[in-house]
Amino acid sequence: MRNRDEQGVALLLALLVLTLLVALILEFDAEARREYQEAAAFRDNVKATTLVRAGVQAARAALQLDVQKQKLSGESFDALTDVWATPLTNYPVGDGLLTAQIEDEAGKLNLNDLAALGGDPNAKLAPVKRFKRLFELLQLNPELVDAIVDWMDPDDTPEPSGAETGYYQALRPAYRAANGPLETLADLRLVKGMTDEIVRKLSKYVTVVPVAGGSKVNINTADPIVLQALDPGITQAMAVEIVAGRPYKTPQDTERIASFEPIARVLRGTNVYDVKSAYFAIRMSIAMNDVTKIAEATLRRDESKGESAVEYLRIQ
Repeated sequence: MRNRDEQGVALLLALLVLTLLVALILEFDAEARREYQEAAAFRDNVKATTLVRAGVQAARAALQLDVQKQKLSGESFDALTDVWATPLTNYPVGDGLLTAQIEDEAGKLNLNDLAALGGDPNAKLAPVKRFKRLFELLQLNPELVDAIVDWMDPDDTPEPSGAETGYYQALRPAYRAANGPLETLADLRLVKGMTDEIVRKLSKYVTVVPVAGGSKVNINTADPIVLQALDPGITQAMAVEIVAGRPYKTPQDTERIASFEPIARVLRGTNVYDVKSAYFAIRMSIAMNDVTKIAEATLRRDESKGESAVEYLRIQ
């Protein structure tokens, strides 16, 4: 009987030891798997970041190639028929999939035009009206434009529906109006009355790039809504007609659109539009296993050399 008891105890001890060993092995295996997954994620993160940066360089090369082709053809214009304008979706790059789009920022209204005008009320009039028309076309309150003007202009005199530093100092937390150009479109969220939804709605039609004497809209790449915002005489039907006649090789070519011809002469005389572009935005993502990297960049292209400088880059 005693031997049986001893054998039973020994068996129980053996089972207990075996259970502990199995538990330790499973815990070790789980920890090893976690460490492997973390290492793989770190590896993929580094590779995806590298590929995103390579994608920006590829975009620079595409824009330079476009200028070289223009020189060979003797024509100088940027249009949505150019190679750089072709989007990529799930394009295999290394171990990842690239989705990318280059956008012509000259196809949008530049908010920083409002800052470049200083305090001259006469100089402000035309661009302010364009932005207010754009807001109306997008079914947004045009009075918001007054607040944007006040955010950027150097004075402390508020527009009729605007707000200067005194308004922002009364907020909690308090801050000051920029009294200068916007650095990114996200800065709009600081302006009185602006919301994330409004900024998202505007993002397709406005840009934020440096200006020197005012920006020109590229009529070859502008959305029909942007075209309508240029002048109150441009109807929706006329904007569609302008788009159908693209690409235009010179600004004068737009005058072949009979309905647009008288307006085109006036707008060209005040340097409102062109057929060339200097600023481009890149939006891309790299998906690699469980890691996705998203990047936004702004490139400024030198028209004579075709080389592009990275003005802004954000990777997340």
